[in-house]
Amino acid sequence: MKRSIVLWFVVTIAWMVQAQDLKMEWTNHTDESKVPAYTLPDPLLCENGHYVTTVEEWEKYRRPELMETLKTYMYGHAPVLDHPLEYKVEIVDKNYKGKYTLKKVTLYLTEKNEGGPMVHADVQIPNSAKGPVPLFMIFGWGFMNEMFPTDRLLDNGYGVAILNTFEGCPDSKDAYVKGVIPAYYNEKQTYRRPNEWGCLAAWAFEASRLLDYFQNDAQVDAKRVAVLGHSRLGKAALWAGAQDKRFAMIIPVNSGCGGGALSRRMFGETVWAMNKSFPYWTCDNFQQFNLREEYMPFDQHSVIALCAPRPIYLATAEKDTWGDPKGEFLAGKAAEPVYALYNREGIGCDNQPAVDVAMNKGYIAYHIRSGGHAILEYDWTKFIEYADRYLK
Repeated sequence: MKRSIVLWFVVTIAWMVQAQDLKMEWTNHTDESKVPAYTLPDPLLCENGHYVTTVEEWEKYRRPELMETLKTYMYGHAPVLDHPLEYKVEIVDKNYKGKYTLKKVTLYLTEKNEGGPMVHADVQIPNSAKGPVPLFMIFGWGFMNEMFPTDRLLDNGYGVAILNTFEGCPDSKDAYVKGVIPAYYNEKQTYRRPNEWGCLAAWAFEASRLLDYFQNDAQVDAKRVAVLGHSRLGKAALWAGAQDKRFAMIIPVNSGCGGGALSRRMFGETVWAMNKSFPYWTCDNFQQFNLREEYMPFDQHSVIALCAPRPIYLATAEKDTWGDPKGEFLAGKAAEPVYALYNREGIGCDNQPAVDVAMNKGYIAYHIRSGGHAILEYDWTKFIEYADRYLK
C-alpha cells in the first residue's frame, strides 16, 4: 500500500514538472516550426462510426451530436427557454443625424424583468429604407462602440444594432457571477456545474435574445441579420451563429483560440493560456484539455461546420500572431466538407492567401490583412462586399 502511494506521488510530481515545462514552452509560442503534428476529428464522422454523406443525416444525427459535445465540454449548456423573454423599446430620435432612426432596446434576460439581469442594444435604421432592412448585429462594449462605422453601414442600406454585451454578463472572473449566469441557478446552487455555460455562451445568449426582438421589429428583416464580434466577442459571435440558425451570416474577427483558430496547433493563445487567464469564458469541463488538445473530440473547425450552409467570414490580421491567422484558415478549410453537403463553395483556395487578398466569394470567406489586432477600414470594406453578396 505504501509503495503504491509513493509510486503515485512520484508519477504525479513528474507529470506536474513535465506539464510546467510544457506550459513554459507553449504559453507564448508563435513559431510555425514548433506546431505539433496533429489529426483533426472528422466533422462528418458520428460517434458510432457512421459517416455522414447527406444533408439529412447531418441535420438529424451528426449536427445535434456535435452541438451536444461542444456544449458539454467547451462552451457549456445555456438555459433553454420555453418562450421569448420580454423587452422594452424606447425611440430616442426619429431623425438622428438627419437621416436615421435611433432606438434603445432593453432586453430582459430572465422572467424577473426589472428585477433581473438585462442588456441594452442601440439600434439604428436608415430612414431612406423602403422596407425591412438587413442588419449588422455587433457585439460591443464601452469606448469600442465609437469605433464602429455605423454611418457607413447605414448609408449602405443596413440597419445596425450594437449590443452592450458586458451589461448582461461582465467580463471578469469576479464580476461575471453578478450577471445572467447565476440568475439561472437552482435554489440550492451556489456555483455553476462543470457543464454549465460560461461567458462566451452567455454573450451568445444575449445575441439570440436580441434576435428574438427583431422577429417583431417591422423595420428589420430578421431573416437577414449578420452577427459580428471582435476578439473575445468574435469567439462569442461564432458560437452565437453556430447555435442559432436564424443568424443569416457570421463574422468572427480576430477570434483566435476558442473562436476560429484550431486549438491543436497550440499556436499563439492556447487552450491552457485562455483557461488560465479566463476560466469563466467556457465551462469548467474545458479545463481538462489544458495541454491535452489532442484528446478533444472536436476542434474549432467543428464550430465553423455548425454554421453551414450560412455564409461565414473568418477575418484575421498579419501581426495578430496571438490569434493564429493560419489556424483560422486551416479551420475554415477543415469545415468545407460540411458545406459541400449543401453544395456550398468554401474558401476557394488550397493555401493561405497573401496578406490583403480577400477570398470572400464563397460561403466560407477568409482574409489576412496587414496590421494588428483590431477592426480596420479594410475589414469593413470586405464585410460590406460580402454582405451585399449574400444579404441583399
